[in-house]
Amino acid sequence: MKVRSNMVQKQTSAGGRRTQRNVPAQLNSFNPSVFAEALGRLGGDEELLRELAAILVDDVPPLVDGVQNAIESGDFGEAYRDAHALKGLVVTFDERGCGLLISELMTALKEENSHEIHRLSRSCIDAVENLRSNCKRLLD
Repeated sequence: MKVRSNMVQKQTSAGGRRTQRNVPAQLNSFNPSVFAEALGRLGGDEELLRELAAILVDDVPPLVDGVQNAIESGDFGEAYRDAHALKGLVVTFDERGCGLLISELMTALKEENSHEIHRLSRSCIDAVENLRSNCKRLLD
């Protein structure tokens, strides 16, 4: 699985600039800080967070299957619709990781850019599955 990182420029004490990597932009394991951000977006409503996590856990598999099947059959319009629904499920929890990857995939689907679609689809699916696993842990 590829991990996306953002590059940041930091000013050194000598006035020069150095480049350093940020934390990976997608989930790799259970990360409570992601849920803290989601909880903040939901006004601190823990019950709502758990309800949305339960919806995500249930609704992700058919949407992922839909995206994969539509891409395999070359129906990029259908893949776009399923990706859009998938993005709606994940952005509450992870707008910068999963949400960003899905947005990039949606752009490639809209442009019918086969190379980018195939390059991005696996990363998106892996990120969404990681988020789904974390949501399952949140519900336990």
